[in-house]
Amino acid sequence: MNIDKTLKDNKSELLAYFRDRASEFLTEIKQKYAETQSDKRARAINECLNDSKSKLRATILQQAEKEQWTHQEKLECLLMITYCNIVVMIESRNSVRPYEYMDFSRRVGELWDPFCKLCFYYPVNDVSLFIPPLFSEVKKKLTDEIVDYINNLNIAPEAGVN
Repeated sequence: MNIDKTLKDNKSELLAYFRDRASEFLTEIKQKYAETQSDKRARAINECLNDSKSKLRATILQQAEKEQWTHQEKLECLLMITYCNIVVMIESRNSVRPYEYMDFSRRVGELWDPFCKLCFYYPVNDVSLFIPPLFSEVKKKLTDEIVDYINNLNIAPEAGVN
């Protein structure tokens, strides 16, 4: 597999790469864990595929640095790698322990989050992650602002009494 800017356009090649890796991993995993240990098999295949994705991502980032890729080129390659890895991870996990409908939707949600965050870790535009304030902080600030606003109103004390 060529590691270059065009990797973003090679979905079928990336899927084949991850499927080949998964096949290798599954052979080892099935020798290590019995068929009754489907949870351990599923966890092991996920870890192996994540490790494989991390190594490929590191290679991409190194190549991007060396060849001075644009942020856009780098992000597009990382998104495609992550997408293909997720597809193969779902397939592989399902082969050792079939998804039930709720498991599947939960798992997709777990995988969607880091995929979406890639745009913030490798931004094309000027964006960044932030830690949202606690509800208690927002509530206190809003309460203080309301109290200050009311206290600064120019109303005579007897204006509201009938």
